[in-house]
Amino acid sequence: MVHELSEKLASAVESAGKSVVRVEGRRHRPASGVVFSPGAVVTAAHVLERAEDIAVSLGEKSVSARLAGQDPGVDLAVLKLDSELGSPAAFGEAANLKVGHLVLMLARPGMTVRATSGIVSALGERPWRAPSGAELARYLESDALHQPGYSGGPLVGLDGKALGINTSGLLRGVSLTVPSETVKRIADQLLAEGAVKKGFLGLSAQPLALPDSVRGQTGEEVGLLVLSVEPGGPAEKAGIHFGDTILRLGGDEVQSLADLQAFLRAGHLGETVPVKLYRSGQVVDLSITIGERS
Repeated sequence: MVHELSEKLASAVESAGKSVVRVEGRRHRPASGVVFSPGAVVTAAHVLERAEDIAVSLGEKSVSARLAGQDPGVDLAVLKLDSELGSPAAFGEAANLKVGHLVLMLARPGMTVRATSGIVSALGERPWRAPSGAELARYLESDALHQPGYSGGPLVGLDGKALGINTSGLLRGVSLTVPSETVKRIADQLLAEGAVKKGFLGLSAQPLALPDSVRGQTGEEVGLLVLSVEPGGPAEKAGIHFGDTILRLGGDEVQSLADLQAFLRAGHLGETVPVKLYRSGQVVDLSITIGERS
């Protein structure tokens, strides 16, 4: 039984390892990546210190690469290679994971593939919001040892399929895995568009705890105090003023900047949505058309 499990682990590493590459995008600190499609590699955004003159290697073969696009909010980046390298990874469904499932963390910070093993140690919200406000399919953490150079490599199941991309750059002091569902969605968009499109309001704001008298009137405890409004931007066109307090956007509470960023990342570009404000002792209902951040 132990021998069979050992063989299965080794087989998973051998299979998935054909898609795991070395990424040199910062000084003296190689990281890892995964072949996403022919000529394209997905890795962790935080391991790249430059957009060009990046080298991607598999064994003794090395090719040049450039940054095709990145989304720091979920700590993912896609590289376009000058020539094809390795085999595209087979992605599994992280949605099917349970706490206790055996997993492998793969990397190639050197010439050969490396692996550490463990279990899925924590599964959280679906979806899970990162501190950046970005939304991941779910919170996914394993207790496999995340060694230097492992960021950008895959978390792999016993069938050799990639369940996500490992990163130490999303949550301070914690190694997490960006689930495969999120990886595929973001990588496809980066390859097609070069960026993840985000909504734009044309204002700056900060959280504001509302006094009891206002809470009773609005039904909200916290809002976003508007500090500035960009001339000609969506907020100004909607009639939002300096000093207004935004309570709801598109029907959703906005109690923090992370709430606001999450809404703007959620695909509302061009939509006209309701916005609920508190202004000079009164609740004001307006509509705003979400612009696109250039």
